[in-house]
Amino acid sequence: MINKKNILAFLIFGILLSPVFSQRFLDENDEVEDLLAEELSDNLLEASKYVMTVIESSQPHDLNPRTSSYVSDAQIFTGIYEGLFSYDPNSLNPVPAICEKYKISRDKKRWTFYLRSNARFSDGSNITAEDVRNSWLSLIATPDAPYASMLDIISGAAEYRTGTGSAEDVKITVVSPTTVSIRLNKPASYLPSLLCHAAFSITHRIPTVFSGAYSIGDIKPNQIILEKNEFYWDSENVQLKMICFFQSLGNEENTQFYNTGFAEWITSYDVNTNKLLKPGDIKLNAEFGTEYMFFKDSSKKPANSKTSPVWDMPEFRLAVLEAMPWDILRGNSYVPAPTFVYPLSDYPEVEGFSYTDPDEAKLLMMDARNLAGLSQNERIPLIMDLSEGTMNEASITAVKEALDPLGIDVQINLLSYNGYFEHIKKCDADIVSYNWIGDFADPLAFLELFRGDSTMNESGWKNKDFDRLIDEASGISGKERFERLAQAEKILLDSGMVIPLIHPISMTIISTEEIGGWYPNAFNIHPLKYLYKKNVKPDLTNCF
Repeated sequence: MINKKNILAFLIFGILLSPVFSQRFLDENDEVEDLLAEELSDNLLEASKYVMTVIESSQPHDLNPRTSSYVSDAQIFTGIYEGLFSYDPNSLNPVPAICEKYKISRDKKRWTFYLRSNARFSDGSNITAEDVRNSWLSLIATPDAPYASMLDIISGAAEYRTGTGSAEDVKITVVSPTTVSIRLNKPASYLPSLLCHAAFSITHRIPTVFSGAYSIGDIKPNQIILEKNEFYWDSENVQLKMICFFQSLGNEENTQFYNTGFAEWITSYDVNTNKLLKPGDIKLNAEFGTEYMFFKDSSKKPANSKTSPVWDMPEFRLAVLEAMPWDILRGNSYVPAPTFVYPLSDYPEVEGFSYTDPDEAKLLMMDARNLAGLSQNERIPLIMDLSEGTMNEASITAVKEALDPLGIDVQINLLSYNGYFEHIKKCDADIVSYNWIGDFADPLAFLELFRGDSTMNESGWKNKDFDRLIDEASGISGKERFERLAQAEKILLDSGMVIPLIHPISMTIISTEEIGGWYPNAFNIHPLKYLYKKNVKPDLTNCF
């Protein structure tokens, strides 16, 4: 529940959050207007310095850092959870968090982390090396934890995760209450960046106890109230005492809330930009991600699947990709994606899918049918279960018309975004869609999605050469490492498993003249501990 010292601010913002309610409240209580004007105005201004309201997209939250893979959850996780490292708010480079310092052995396989002596959970208890070990073992053992396989780099972790080993075999060693050591199978220079992700944060055995700068003070279906964690190791540098997350009510309502100062940050696209009083507060930024579609292997479909088995063959998939109307699918996007991995500096160029060749598609389909012993006249069904927004009517029509000459009957189902990723796991469809934002600035953040034994592999595709190259890349660094990963991406694209569409653009509404600690970045993640309100007097003209 909310602490008493925050009740005043909470009540004020609860009233102000609804213009209709506040007006009715004032109309029915004339004396309250005087009270607010004369007695609460100073308190309101003072409280407004330490309370921030955020409007986010309307969708369910999974507030378990081990099982969630949603960006909206990740934003809240930056406040309530912390790991050994966290993101720099500007560069997103890893910075020491609960880990004060670390050292790496000469062979690069032993990492030893030294925890801060003043690191505490929100209940005041110490965060110890044993908590680090228990948190990571719990992640590895959690069924369907998307990021669990990323810890396979630790000796014994893959065996424990797959049931062929025990927790005692995982080389995470508690050296002292504030020192923990891990032994890797191979060097992993990207480890600090990986450990910034919330999945690897330090958790308490009690779910309502948190390791981050904030804790959850109150939670309801459409709102989450975060309170400052006074026990947090860097508490003195955390300026906001409360951050209120409210889910979108619609374009007009969100726009009014922002214009009147009831909300200082809107992460949802539900805004009437034409009515914003300060259009300069619109922040557009390319995200480190890729919107794409991919084929599902039969191993990931129901046992009684009614789909055609030909889509397990790369020859048929490549015929489809050669015929795809790429220009229409990618529309007027700012950043089309001919390849899967977001282009990084020094990452080698990989040949992708940038043009349509109907004639080549027909020849590929003819060869594929001959290889499979399939008649040239037999129609082949292709079922696509896509999240809403992946295709519009023009795209749907274009895809059907492009694949019809290949003898393919396309069925496209557009499904609600809410619950869509759970649907992917069990649906009987040949193609599904994804909007993936990389979790750390490395090609592996994308390629891990198709590694054979990865817990993030929803396609079921496996390729020994692909896995070998990723394995080899983990033991090297620099240009040579990127070359291995680029070779792996080429194998993936040559298999026809991935249909890359665009690199997304994020839109945020926020005034960086009034809010400090917020910087545009490719992850669209903004660590909450750094946010603060600058010394700008809020405009309350429309509040009363």
